[in-house]
Amino acid sequence: MVSEVATSSKDKILQYLLLSGSTAEDSCTVKEIADHLKISINATRQYLIVLEKEGLVIRTTQKSTTGRPAILYSLHPDAIEEFPKQYRDFSIKLLAEVQEKLGVRATIEVLRKVGKQIADELQPYVKTNIEPGGSYNSLRDRLHAVVKVYHQYGKFPELLEDDVSFALKNYNCLIFGVAKENSLACTVDESIVSELVNTPAVKEKCIRKGDECCLYRIKKSEFQDTS
Repeated sequence: MVSEVATSSKDKILQYLLLSGSTAEDSCTVKEIADHLKISINATRQYLIVLEKEGLVIRTTQKSTTGRPAILYSLHPDAIEEFPKQYRDFSIKLLAEVQEKLGVRATIEVLRKVGKQIADELQPYVKTNIEPGGSYNSLRDRLHAVVKVYHQYGKFPELLEDDVSFALKNYNCLIFGVAKENSLACTVDESIVSELVNTPAVKEKCIRKGDECCLYRIKKSEFQDTS
């Protein structure tokens, strides 16, 4: 039975393929999907075309001894990310357990290392987003590239500048649910920003505290040229 969580026909198709145990070896025909969801075969076929283009379903052809080969559809392994997750509750409990076992200071150090690892993974994308004619070793150019990368991850940042510093304002916190329960989670985000710009980023505002954004202040005088 398809879960009530599904709201669109595309969602219902994905859930049907998931709940039917559909894999490359156990695929479904267009008719089977259409009959189960009580929609037309033509409409089902159009939805499947879109889902295939989005990389969420796999189409295969099954040879037949009579008639035309059957077209079968199965769920792409990566499509599992489209279904609801409970990362928030898991992360809150995991962080609480780590803090209890290691203590606050050691937990902060672990979270800083996690932030550095994430920043290291993002650095290549920052470099490729430097504007033509710009330099990775320019704090201004690097911050503009960071803003572009952050937009791709749903952070919606804004970059402001005055004579002595830059202000990076993030209007969306990706770990808000976890940080609301345990403020130590903010350490990860603070570490990411500092590592990406290669200079201390001082947090002046925080969404967790009720501010309209998470604001990081980066002083121009503290930037270290990495050339």
